[in-house]
Amino acid sequence: MTGKLLSRDTINVVLVYAMGVFLALAVLGQIVSMIWSKQALGTDVGTAADISGWLCAAAFLSMFGLALSDHKSFHNTRRHG
Repeated sequence: MTGKLLSRDTINVVLVYAMGVFLALAVLGQIVSMIWSKQALGTDVGTAADISGWLCAAAFLSMFGLALSDHKSFHNTRRHG
């Protein structure tokens, strides 16, 4: 049961959804930050938007690493099998 729950496809779907949510939060947060740039709300939202942008980048790099791992294992099985 655990193997099905943590399959690569499931992980990829979760990472894609995470990237979408974090990207939307980053974009909306930057818009709010620009509107209220000289107030405390703008500063706080800008910081949260920056963090969301970094989380989106981390999810993208994780998915990219999984894709490279799959690509490498595919070529190893074709070469040796």
